[in-house]
Amino acid sequence: MIAVKRLILACLFLPSMAPAAETIGIVTMQEGGATLLRGASRYVVAEGVRLVQGDVLELADKAFSQVEFSDGTIVGLGPQSRFLALSYPPGGARSSGGGELFLLRGWMKLVSAPQKGRTIERYGSPLLELSPDGTAVMQVLAPEAAVFMESGEGRVSQLSGHGKAGDPVRLKTSQFFTCKPDQRGSVASRPSQGFLGALPRSFMDTLPARAAKFKERNVAPKRSGDFTYAEVQDWINSVPAVRKAMVSHWQSKLADPAFRSAIAAGIKEHPEWDRLINPEKYQEPLTNRSGQSQLSGNR
Repeated sequence: MIAVKRLILACLFLPSMAPAAETIGIVTMQEGGATLLRGASRYVVAEGVRLVQGDVLELADKAFSQVEFSDGTIVGLGPQSRFLALSYPPGGARSSGGGELFLLRGWMKLVSAPQKGRTIERYGSPLLELSPDGTAVMQVLAPEAAVFMESGEGRVSQLSGHGKAGDPVRLKTSQFFTCKPDQRGSVASRPSQGFLGALPRSFMDTLPARAAKFKERNVAPKRSGDFTYAEVQDWINSVPAVRKAMVSHWQSKLADPAFRSAIAAGIKEHPEWDRLINPEKYQEPLTNRSGQSQLSGNR
């Protein structure tokens, strides 16, 4: 009997072991510096590092990253890009799609996976959303966004200031779509000179499949410290879907007084955090046995 009690007590005081997050992709090429934001920490990106849902990649000047996802999608990221693995359903639900990658800023070249077994269906940004079947290049700048359909075809929708998608526009091979916040998007038969002139050199070639080289090589990312609110403010104040995801992935940062204070000060820009900052607003009022709210007092 004593042995049983000791076993129960030992189990109670063991740290809870949360299941490891599922790997959704691998960094198969890395040139220049890049940072991985995961949970409350910052890590250094290297070839062979596995990604999970919610990971953020931020590239330095002149850097290039290639990520190959488990459904066969290949993504290349250009200099100064800010990228999020926004949504990636777990293994059992992948046949229904639903996966989404998000480019906050910079350059992304994508090669969509075959339709059968494809998980990633959408590629979002603050100004537009793309659903491709082929190879495309997306550019996101502060005042505008653009998509070049290199091969295949796709549907692109311009987003409103509230993140609502407008009517989709069909893009065919070699067509070019561009839009600005205060202007309706337009389709051209070829990319603009400005787009071609700024195109990263690494995007001019086919993205090579390299995942097989890292099948047995799991590289752990090296931690390089924490991040501040100012460094991720653009993510926290992004479109609704991204804002909501950041609450889930970064709520542990509220233990940092400076981070919590900054979240509270700008709560109008990211109302999704309000339930964590002001939980008393969402509590059910206490009632006595007669059903009367104890907060209202006696009349």
